[in-house]
Amino acid sequence: MTNQVHFRIDEEDKEKFRIVMQHVGLEPNEAYRIFVKRAIEVGGIPFEVADPSSQLEEAIKSQDYIEFENGEEGLDWLNEE
Repeated sequence: MTNQVHFRIDEEDKEKFRIVMQHVGLEPNEAYRIFVKRAIEVGGIPFEVADPSSQLEEAIKSQDYIEFENGEEGLDWLNEE
């Protein structure tokens, strides 16, 4: 069974996206399905977000987080009871 998903996008971006997808031989709906499948596969956004928003940059610069020397230390912290 399939479902429809609706979301809003700026008309100009929609047209630019359609043109880009046309150049790679895809319809926008095919690209959306590929994105969804890949996001599920990797458990997140399936590409690097290289241009963070101002909100993300603010969060990155925030001191409201815990730093660890290595991954093992972070895992130990996560598994503490």
